[in-house]
Amino acid sequence: MRILKQLAHLQPFLQSLRRITRPQKSNEDMLPVRAINDDEKLDLLARERRCHRFSLAEILSATLHFDDVLVIGKGGFGNVYKGHIFGTKDTTPRVVAIKRLDSLSRQGAFEFMTEIEMLSELRHCNLVSLIGYCSESQEMILVYEYMPNGTIEHHIHKTDNPLSWMQRLKISIGAARGLDYLHTGVGTQHGIIHRDVKSSNILLDENWEAKISDFGLSKIINQPASGVSTNLKGTFGYLDPQYYMTGHLTRQSDVYSFGVVLLELLSGRRAVDTRFSEEEWNLASWAQKCIKEQRLDQIVCSHITGQISPKCLKGFAQIADRCLKNSRKDRPTMAEVVVALQKLMTLQEQFESSAQTAGAMGFTYKMQKYLIFGTKSNSGIGLLEYSFRIFSYSDMELATRNFSSYMLLGRGNYGEVFRGWLNKRTYLPSQLDSGLPIAVRRFYTSKFKPHTVEEFNMKNLEEFNDPNVVKILGYCVEKDLVLIVYEFMHQGTLKDYLFSVERKTERHLLVTRVKIAIGVARGLLFMRTKPQLADCSFQMHNILLDEEFNAKLSDFDVQMLVPSNDTPSSSHPCSSYCLQVMGDVFGYGVMLLQILTAGPIANSCDLMVTRHRLPGEHQFVARQSIYHALDIRLILNIALAKPAIQLVMLAQKCVVDESDLRPTLESVLEELESIYAIMLKIENSSN
Repeated sequence: MRILKQLAHLQPFLQSLRRITRPQKSNEDMLPVRAINDDEKLDLLARERRCHRFSLAEILSATLHFDDVLVIGKGGFGNVYKGHIFGTKDTTPRVVAIKRLDSLSRQGAFEFMTEIEMLSELRHCNLVSLIGYCSESQEMILVYEYMPNGTIEHHIHKTDNPLSWMQRLKISIGAARGLDYLHTGVGTQHGIIHRDVKSSNILLDENWEAKISDFGLSKIINQPASGVSTNLKGTFGYLDPQYYMTGHLTRQSDVYSFGVVLLELLSGRRAVDTRFSEEEWNLASWAQKCIKEQRLDQIVCSHITGQISPKCLKGFAQIADRCLKNSRKDRPTMAEVVVALQKLMTLQEQFESSAQTAGAMGFTYKMQKYLIFGTKSNSGIGLLEYSFRIFSYSDMELATRNFSSYMLLGRGNYGEVFRGWLNKRTYLPSQLDSGLPIAVRRFYTSKFKPHTVEEFNMKNLEEFNDPNVVKILGYCVEKDLVLIVYEFMHQGTLKDYLFSVERKTERHLLVTRVKIAIGVARGLLFMRTKPQLADCSFQMHNILLDEEFNAKLSDFDVQMLVPSNDTPSSSHPCSSYCLQVMGDVFGYGVMLLQILTAGPIANSCDLMVTRHRLPGEHQFVARQSIYHALDIRLILNIALAKPAIQLVMLAQKCVVDESDLRPTLESVLEELESIYAIMLKIENSSN
């Protein structure tokens, strides 16, 4: 009886949507900019449903007249702004997301009405909530609940803090529940097909709960099993091939798209990515081939390697593969996907619980060993003695897959660097591409100083242990070869982070750039405690970034092993533009300017151009002038204006012409840490 009442209540809503979505008339493409009865529909929705009609004045006030500083998203539909607004029952302003649709778009008007009519009826914890709308002066504006953690697309491909595997699994379950509700939760005789399921349409709330968004392309279907014929809409890379070829849309089309999202979460790759070889452009087809050939390790994103239970990985890949089956009847329902993912969550929790138990036992063993044997009084190394290892050449061959070309990370003047894998607990070579990732440098011994290896005690490298220096795990001297084993730095070099073509579309946080600058300063100050590195200098490619964007100095060992006339500092055309360990702060200032502006500075001309674009120390500084000078990829807001100005001024002080007017590196670090603390407070308050 309750179901019949619900259907009776939904009937006017469903009838109005069927008029919009009736396939034989192709209404989607025939609608004018605004249908005649749209205003009447909107008034009815505002009176009878939980959807508030805002005035344009309220929207302008909430967005500071659509200030670009408040933009938190962009798309073909227009911009999304973060704003503060009063709802019907609010006594204080609430944070909202305000989507301003392009008023000139014919499709925009259709999607505007569809989104309002859909979300004014649908209520589920895994669907984004519509608060209200504005339809005034040709403006089409939607007001949603604010999702402080953005899209999963951002966290998979652009964020400074990659999601853990458990977070990805939880997100996949939440998104699956939302889709299952759309397909079956609005009545036994009807269903809704989203039609544009993708990672950028799955948002995350303050608790990292996933919510489906963007229903402008959605379709109500009277007979879910048979689907509906409709014009092709969606996003390439996520489109169901059967829908693409026939124009026939079913719930299984959403299932296919969701399978692609699962692979994004697992691999960290985009649905279509031309950075790879042509046969790997399409994520779905490449991953399906890997699954068929049982090469699951090649699919897993490096950020989560070692976190996944083998059983969970196998099961997750199988679910994604089933969602992507060419035949729709072979694909699971979203209800089946939810159940399967929940089972995997249980498996993963059991795996992590057992790993924590084993880890605690390992820690107890290490402490017992430490207490029994103590530290060597003449070494000053203590527990570090047990982490620095001498590897065999055969170990390194296994770890790097016999130094295969697909494990090669780079090649330089002094040797080659390969990726490798070790068991996290035993430090023995890992048989799978999982565990502890490492970087192995194989030196060209012809480049060494005469008798360097015999005279130089490789164990001396162990004393270079600092959070802002790339950690050396051990070495191998065998078969006339010298190999040094390092921790793996997932984010690559600072040079690539700032200047590479592949990363030019990423969005960055200013606070992350400051964190990097602080790490470099701390690393340089540590190096100053080592007399043997007094003449050492570093360039942008010598600064590496770990998973959390901690900056670490590298290649100091190279400069100790290679003749001085063959090192980077002496061959560089202008050594003052390097970061010199015992030198002036000038080189550091040049690096700081590049971190802020992402403009390469290789000589005095480059520096002059950069300084010309930045405000001077005693000038009045407008917020927009600072923002225009900084890297366009930086995510900035009004609250960050003052810290941004302070950072620019500090960099300018480091590169003034008079050397005696420049600050010390210690004072620069102190000021950076103060600015960083303020920025963290701003970030926390905004979230």
